[in-house]
Amino acid sequence: MLNNQSILKFIFITNFLILIFVYYVEYGMNIYACKLCKYQRIPFFINLIILSIYFLNQHRFSKLLYALLVSIFMNISISFYHIGVENKIFAETKACNVDRTINSKDDLLNQLKKQGISGCSEVTFRLFGLSLSTLNFLSNIVFFIICVHILRNEKK
Repeated sequence: MLNNQSILKFIFITNFLILIFVYYVEYGMNIYACKLCKYQRIPFFINLIILSIYFLNQHRFSKLLYALLVSIFMNISISFYHIGVENKIFAETKACNVDRTINSKDDLLNQLKKQGISGCSEVTFRLFGLSLSTLNFLSNIVFFIICVHILRNEKK
């Protein structure tokens, strides 16, 4: 049976690989990432920091695990909202709206570079038929369940 440290290493590696993948999709494949997509990356970085602290100092295990759960829950919330925006259930925030005003040559150049890009409701990349927001939501649900299970077993 896997021990907690092995499971948390798996979560660390998975978070790291997810970040590498999304940056590859954005910069390597030149696929636009909306602001909500970028906001969803922040909890992944927080997870990596929390898990790094855990691997260096395992004495504060439960406090770190609670912090990890909060970070994962933040990611679940952002991705849930993003899925709702993609499916037109929720309205886009001002952060999602693409600026259509042109005030200078630089604005015009930036607008031409981003031509055809809409806000957060347009899915520009799918994997296994699912948007990256949906995959993010599902993976973080799994991470959350795993961490709750670890926390429950630690208290016994």
